[in-house]
Amino acid sequence: MARNLTAIIAMALALIVANCTVLSGQRMGDVTDSFETSNHTFKLRVDQRAEVGGFMAALNGAYYVFRWAPVGSDNWHDIMTFRHDDPIPIPRDQVRFVNERVGFVFMGWMYAVSTDGGVTWSVWDAHRDLKSECCNYGLVHDVHLEPDGTGTMTLSVIPDRRERPKLRTTDYGRHWSV
Repeated sequence: MARNLTAIIAMALALIVANCTVLSGQRMGDVTDSFETSNHTFKLRVDQRAEVGGFMAALNGAYYVFRWAPVGSDNWHDIMTFRHDDPIPIPRDQVRFVNERVGFVFMGWMYAVSTDGGVTWSVWDAHRDLKSECCNYGLVHDVHLEPDGTGTMTLSVIPDRRERPKLRTTDYGRHWSV
C-alpha cells in the first residue's frame, strides 16, 4: 500500500512540474557558446542558447540552433533546433562536410543534410521517422557519408549496449532504411 501511495505521489509531482514548466513559458535565452566551421561554399554554425523561464531554473537545459550561411556572408539561416535537458558542450564533431556542396549536422535524434551548398536542407527526426527506436539524447551515435551519397547512421538505442543498429542511405541521408 505504501509503495502504491509513493508511486502515485511521485507521478502527481511529475505532472505538476511538467504542467508548471509548460505554463512558465520556457524559451530560448541568450547565446552562451557558439561554434562555426566552413568549406569554400558555405558555413555552418551552432549556437548554444540558455533555456530560460522554467519552473525550476536549476533544471533548465539548453537549445542548440544549427544555422548556415554562404561563405563571405553573415546572412544566417536556421536549419534545425534541438533542445537538450542539460546544457552540454556543443557537439563540434557532429557538424561535417562531405565536399563543397554537401554538409550535414546531427544531435540527439535529429539529422539534417544539404546537397546544394546549404540552400535547402532535409531534416530527419526520429520522433517522426523512427518511432520504434525513439528517442534518447545519444540516439544518433555517428553518421558516415560517402561522396556518392551512400552512407550509414549508427544508432545507440539503449545506452551502454554493445550492439549499435545501423540505418543506410543512398541519397545523403534524406531517407534512411534499416
